[in-house]
Amino acid sequence: MSFSLDLTKPLGRLGLAINTVVLGAVFYGVSLGSYQYMSHALPESQARQMEAVAKAGLVDKAVGKAKTAAKGKAFDENAARVQAEAALAPELKKEEGKYLAEAVEGWAPFAIFLLILSAIFFSGFLSVYVQRRANDGGLKGLWIFTNHLGAWALASYVAFYPFLAAHDLRNAWAPAFIGGLVLLLPVLFAGEGHHDHDHDHGDGQDHGHVH
Repeated sequence: MSFSLDLTKPLGRLGLAINTVVLGAVFYGVSLGSYQYMSHALPESQARQMEAVAKAGLVDKAVGKAKTAAKGKAFDENAARVQAEAALAPELKKEEGKYLAEAVEGWAPFAIFLLILSAIFFSGFLSVYVQRRANDGGLKGLWIFTNHLGAWALASYVAFYPFLAAHDLRNAWAPAFIGGLVLLLPVLFAGEGHHDHDHDHGDGQDHGHVH
């Protein structure tokens, strides 16, 4: 019941704390895996392909020039290809960073998009649990919005943590995480059992009508 998405079910302080930690671990893992894949695995694979294509083109060009220079004499193409690859190795080495940078730049929007999705789903699930906790604590009115705002801030920071860590922005955005926790404190420490009490009170009124 603790992990239920049913807003009518109450949720205690411990339940909210456990759900927040579990959701944080799950969506941090999702964000980390997707970001690593889109920022490292895919770009590195694409960079290797780009390098291979460029190398083949340069080697073929060098071999063609060598063959033309031979002017009908005995020409060992395999030896010329090996020699061309050795001669082009330093130049290709310098271009490795260029290919990787281009690949990373190309996949960057998709990496950010996946982090946004992770933040949205994390925020949505956490908001459900915050609302259940607010219902159980008897919290009402527009002030509940600040509790949800705290949930969104915390969830967004956790979901984007891999990106922030990769760009040394963790400390710069840490206030969002801290602020989110602070905004969650009222709903976290609200009383318990108000939800059940309201139902009991309603049952009592019904019995009065029967009599």
